[in-house]
Amino acid sequence: MRTWTGRLPRKYRSPVRFTVVGAIGTAMQYGIYYVFLALFERYCPDLHGYVTLAFTIGFCVEMVSNYLLTSFYTFRSKPCLKNAGGFLVGRAVNYVVQIAFLHLLILCTMPEEWAGIAAIALAGIVNYFVLMPFFKEQGVKNKEQRPISKS
Repeated sequence: MRTWTGRLPRKYRSPVRFTVVGAIGTAMQYGIYYVFLALFERYCPDLHGYVTLAFTIGFCVEMVSNYLLTSFYTFRSKPCLKNAGGFLVGRAVNYVVQIAFLHLLILCTMPEEWAGIAAIALAGIVNYFVLMPFFKEQGVKNKEQRPISKS
């Protein structure tokens, strides 16, 4: 059975899956953030730092789910310490790249609202190429061990 990305040329499959996972992760992170933000505002308005706490909860849940989706769906590999380490390095690099792109675009007179969107998109592309070696090598090993089926 072919998936919808299985109809694409092979070289486009994982970038498309990476984009889908990124969109799901972004929606999940901000959805969780806004839910917890509303809950904290309603039930714990005196809690100092509840905005940071709500954002951190969303980020942590998204990071775990993003790692699992990136492993299983994007790169078709099993989670392991090597790709988990690569994922964390990729996330750290992604953050630094986002900040660098943001300030560079603002320095080039792009409005802050557009610079933020552009920085996230550009950092996502860079993040894909940072993560790919950690997951691709594992995926190739897994494919070599599996028998090939014609279904």
